[in-house]
Amino acid sequence: MFANRLRLVAAGAALVMSASLTVASSATAEPAAPRAKEERTITIKGVEPRPNVFIAKGRVFPAYENRPAIMQRKLKSAKRWTTWKNFETDGTSRYRERISALKRVGVVCYRVKVKGNAKFKNSFSNKVCIRTF
Repeated sequence: MFANRLRLVAAGAALVMSASLTVASSATAEPAAPRAKEERTITIKGVEPRPNVFIAKGRVFPAYENRPAIMQRKLKSAKRWTTWKNFETDGTSRYRERISALKRVGVVCYRVKVKGNAKFKNSFSNKVCIRTF
């Protein structure tokens, strides 16, 4: 009778040990869900301070001081945005770049791109378009 009790206790202990191992292994086997990257907010505003002089200006949120940004350009008839000018934001995360209209009749649009990093993904502003007649 003593042998039966000993086997029963040993079997119970083995069952408890194996159950805890499967719970621990299933908890560590699942990879942690990757955090979704945030997107920066980029404002853009088109200004014409003098006739035929156009400026795109805006700000990048959150803080993006003295860092590189890209002005992209797209003709209305084109399919893709192309890099037009590289520039840097100032000490208050603002930018101000001169943009040009077409020398012929048509529409050209501009937007600002900020490259992503470990915390943020690539971010884009809205577009600003200039129509020439």
